[in-house]
Amino acid sequence: MRQLRKSVILLPLTILFWVWGCGGSDLTGGSVPPGNPGQTRLIGTVVDEEEPTTPLADAEVEIVLEDGTRITTKTDASGMFSVEIPRGKRFTLRVQPPISLAAFYQEQVDSFVADADEIRLLIPISRKGVMMPVFAGLRIYPEEVTLRVRESVQFQIDLQPSPHRPVRPIWSVHGGIGVITPDGLFIATRAGEGFVRVRIGSLQAEAKVTVQPD
Repeated sequence: MRQLRKSVILLPLTILFWVWGCGGSDLTGGSVPPGNPGQTRLIGTVVDEEEPTTPLADAEVEIVLEDGTRITTKTDASGMFSVEIPRGKRFTLRVQPPISLAAFYQEQVDSFVADADEIRLLIPISRKGVMMPVFAGLRIYPEEVTLRVRESVQFQIDLQPSPHRPVRPIWSVHGGIGVITPDGLFIATRAGEGFVRVRIGSLQAEAKVTVQPD
């Protein structure tokens, strides 16, 4: 089994500015008040898979709860959207590219569970003509980590079989403890316990993350 070194480092200011700059205060984690009791605040950022620093504004987002309830919204200029859904419910998330870019991007459909008071999703949208390979296994490293507010850790994934081209997974942070970049760099923003999850197709892996006060 490939050994990967765990690394917990202080976040370089340039990366911190990039994360905070893509979407303003909604990406800072610590400045977001918790949702209503019994609710999950779902915050998503939709980006171009090949150029993940490029947000997709005006993408259409549809959330379908397991009871059939539908919630629709659109991404803002920074590619972000935010909705509240009942906690503990399974839901399907459908993202359609902006109408002006429908000829270039594919629709993205995935299923999730609202298992925390806050979930942050980073959703890469593939361009048309790009086929997602089928994988048999997915793991995330490190699988458990403890760090302090404003520190970061680089998560890595192991796919079997190894991909022939770079694959941009869907990253999510559960529990309101931080944010994550398209390359898997997690930045702690608030003390607490939560998870970082990675999803590729039907495969999913998660890492337990504990953030201690600064």
